[in-house]
Amino acid sequence: MKKILLFIIFFIIALYDTAYSAVSVQSTGGTTVASTQISTPIQMTVNDLISLTLTVNVKALDQYITNTSNSSYRIPVSQLYLNDGTNEFQMIYNTNVTTINGILINVGGYSRNYNCIVKNIGVLPPGTYTTRLQFNTNTTLSPASVVYTLSFTIPLTQNISSVTNPVNITLTPDNVFDGTAIVENTTTPQIVVQSNGTWKLVLNTANIGTLPANYYFLITGVSSHVTNYITSQTQLQPNQQYTLASGTATVSTPVTGSYTNDYINIKYFLKNTSGTYIPEGTYNNYLNYTIQSGDT
Repeated sequence: MKKILLFIIFFIIALYDTAYSAVSVQSTGGTTVASTQISTPIQMTVNDLISLTLTVNVKALDQYITNTSNSSYRIPVSQLYLNDGTNEFQMIYNTNVTTINGILINVGGYSRNYNCIVKNIGVLPPGTYTTRLQFNTNTTLSPASVVYTLSFTIPLTQNISSVTNPVNITLTPDNVFDGTAIVENTTTPQIVVQSNGTWKLVLNTANIGTLPANYYFLITGVSSHVTNYITSQTQLQPNQQYTLASGTATVSTPVTGSYTNDYINIKYFLKNTSGTYIPEGTYNNYLNYTIQSGDT
C-alpha cells in the first residue's frame, strides 16, 4: 500500500513542470512603533500544487534599511529580525538565512506569516524606510525566488507642554494709578518641545478674552534645537496667530539617539500707555500653543 501511495505521488509530480512553482510575499498590516523597536507583518506564500519538501532562505540584499527621503538616515539590516511566532531569524547582509527547512506534505500551496522587527532603535526621523529581502524557496517541483521590498512608515511625532497657562497678570494698588506701568506675568511660561522632525511653534489668541491694556510678549531664552524665533517684544492682538519659533528635530542623534530637553521661555507683560486708571486685580487671559510640521 505504501509503495502504491508513493508511486501515485511521484506520478502527480511528474505531470507538472516548473511553471507551477512560485513564491510571493505581501504586507499584511501596518507598522507598530514602540520606544526601542518597530514591527510590521508580512506573509510568504509558496504557490505549489504539491510538495513533499520545502526549504526557504531569506537574503538581505541591502546593508541598511534606508529613509527614502534622506539616505543618511539608515539602520543596519542586522537589526532586522523575522519572527514566525516560534523562532526568530536575524537578517545578515548578502547571506542566506534559513527560515524553513523541513519535510512537508502539502497540496495547493503553503503560507507562513512573519513579523518583521527592527530592534535597538532610537528616535527615527519621519518618512518611509525600505530594504530588499530575497526569498529563495526550493520545493519538490522546483526552486523559486522573489525580491520583496520591505517598507514601513514612521510618522511625524510632536508634543508640547507649557508650565503656565493662562497668563496671570496682577495689578496692585501701587500700579493701577500709574499711567506708565509695566506689569509682568507672575510666572514666565516655558514651552517644552518634542519632535522627531522639523517643527514650528504657533501661538493662537482666539480665546484670549478681554485685554485691560496693551499686552506684549518677549521670548527670553531658547534651547539648542530652536533655530529661529521672534527676538523683539511683540504686541498681542485678539484672533491672531504668531509663529513664535521653529527648529530641527529635538533629538541627540537621529536614528540612534534619544529626545532632548528643548524649550522656549516666553515673558508676557502689560503696558498701561493710555495714562488712564485700570482696576486692580488679577487678569487671566488664555493662550493656545500648537506645534506643527516645519514643512508647512
